[in-house]
Amino acid sequence: MSSGAGVTQIDTTYLDNLKIQLQDLQSQVEQQLQGLGTTGATSSTLTFIEPITSSIKLAAGASSFDAGAAINAQLSKMGGSVNDQLTWLDEILGQMASEITTTVATLKGTESLNNESVDQLMADFQNTINDINTPAGSGSSGSSSGSSS
Repeated sequence: MSSGAGVTQIDTTYLDNLKIQLQDLQSQVEQQLQGLGTTGATSSTLTFIEPITSSIKLAAGASSFDAGAAINAQLSKMGGSVNDQLTWLDEILGQMASEITTTVATLKGTESLNNESVDQLMADFQNTINDINTPAGSGSSGSSSGSSS
């Protein structure tokens, strides 16, 4: 936002492009959460990419193979933690895209806002800002209101 002659200007084209980039990133995060299956596998690799969760396992990590079992125990811890982080990031990206949609809709074709509208805009973004400052797995998460005046 820039200020000139007491008027706040918001570039809706920039916001729309930012929303597209955030949605692309969110799609990549969601792919990691869902797993990629055999995407990118070749006949020589026979790769299957599982979702990143606490149930992620090393194929050779049978419980009777001590090294494999130990690796799988660590993968479970890592997978749960990474899943928490990705889930948190997915939520934040979705909230940010939603807030941009609300902001652009609020402008209704004009790029000028009065001070009251700017205050409301900042209040709407506060839930997303609070969520960004709340680490994944902390058990508390705000909810984006997405309200407009």
